[in-house]
Amino acid sequence: MKKTRIGIFGIGHNHAAAAIDTLRKTEGAEIAGLYEPSDETYARRVKENPGVYDDIPRFSLDELFAAGIEAAMVESSVPDLVATATICAERGLHVHMDKPAGTDLDAYKKFLDIAKDKKLVFQTGYMYRYNAGIRYVLSKAKRGELGRIYNIVATMSTKHPEWFKRQLSGYGVRCPSTFIFGGHLIDLVMKLKGNPEELTAFNAVSGDGGIELTDTSVIVMSYPDGISTVKTSSVEVNGWGMREFTVYGEKGTVSVSPIECPMIVREAAAGDGNPWKDCHRVIDIPEEGRYDVMMREFIDMIQGAIPYDVDFEHEYNLQKYTLKACGYDVD
Repeated sequence: MKKTRIGIFGIGHNHAAAAIDTLRKTEGAEIAGLYEPSDETYARRVKENPGVYDDIPRFSLDELFAAGIEAAMVESSVPDLVATATICAERGLHVHMDKPAGTDLDAYKKFLDIAKDKKLVFQTGYMYRYNAGIRYVLSKAKRGELGRIYNIVATMSTKHPEWFKRQLSGYGVRCPSTFIFGGHLIDLVMKLKGNPEELTAFNAVSGDGGIELTDTSVIVMSYPDGISTVKTSSVEVNGWGMREFTVYGEKGTVSVSPIECPMIVREAAAGDGNPWKDCHRVIDIPEEGRYDVMMREFIDMIQGAIPYDVDFEHEYNLQKYTLKACGYDVD
């Protein structure tokens, strides 16, 4: 099978090790090497993730560009993602970039325009797009089986340890919990409902652990026929187990909660039972690894095994509304 040679650009992102380890096992992918400008970051990440980077050569930036690569996997620290991805796109490389896409919308638009003009494959690291349960919900809704979609409820919370919350604080952004986690859910809402007529965010500082961090947010996205809510929090015990994506339509409701590990999908159709009693059924859908489908589709799109399908307008609007939810002026 043809191999797509990929360069790794940065390993500072918290998802880098798991995503790269998945890429290593993806049929059709070949990792040429990695570039990490910080010796401290490189040493720390290698120590934290035994075996992941052992046989991946570390190159300078110029050496990696000269290694015959066709694609870039950008896993640098969050503040450096867009700038690094732009350099790669300017070189004509297909790009997988982790998220979120920074606070500078103009810089992100520049990158997107380059990738679009060159017709490069661009994939962002919003892994829930590739979750089997989420895809079941989205496909069911788009086929019209739920009728008109009235309301959506989405939650992504965790009880984060102190070191993680200090890392969030160190990004120097408004409302870090929404900036890092909210985009995952705003993405899914917009895939079904499009751009909201209004978006209002309610943000709070819990003071948990003595850290002054905006760590809890509720985002209300208003549409002509309903409301979607997105909640993120860093201070909720068993937040992982309560992560949720629920779509309420005129013909039925489908919910994924927890979203992963384990993924549980429940659905109910209008007329199934008494409105004052639970009438849901559990749908048996096999769960794959968090990054398996994402990495496979990145390679398949590059190689033409699946159609070229990059919605650059959606990617821009997603980051625009994520930043708006964080309190940035994007109008």
